[in-house]
Amino acid sequence: MAVTLAQLIREARMRQGNMTQGDLGRQVGTSMENITAIENGRNRQPSPELISGLSQTLDLAVEDIYAAIAGKLNRLPWEKIGDLDLLDPELELMFRQVDDQLEGEARDRVKSFIRFTLDDERRKRRQEKKGKQAPDKASAGGQDGKENRE
Repeated sequence: MAVTLAQLIREARMRQGNMTQGDLGRQVGTSMENITAIENGRNRQPSPELISGLSQTLDLAVEDIYAAIAGKLNRLPWEKIGDLDLLDPELELMFRQVDDQLEGEARDRVKSFIRFTLDDERRKRRQEKKGKQAPDKASAGGQDGKENRE
């Protein structure tokens, strides 16, 4: 069964930690109501600008969002399986050993740890990116004499 746009956006937002629909709306430049409509399947054709914002904020490929809209996304992007082609040979060996030697709960623990680590790193990068943008906004606001309000 294909992954819907609603499922993709909801799951991706939830993977960001404690991001609310309102938080996502503010970050992509739309209303919480619009995000709710997307996640509930009432808005199945968001604008290209909104798709771009969702892609950047949720760390999703634009192609995956369009595939979900078209009903052609067969699994969530973070569940895709592909050939290993890692630059670090030791890391590649470890992944192959996990795949060959671990089963059941042990394998699930390793996968959970990797997902957690990757998600945590994405959150840190987003926070760093926000931190770099904040001073630019402050200096721009100061130049025209207007106060900056959050």
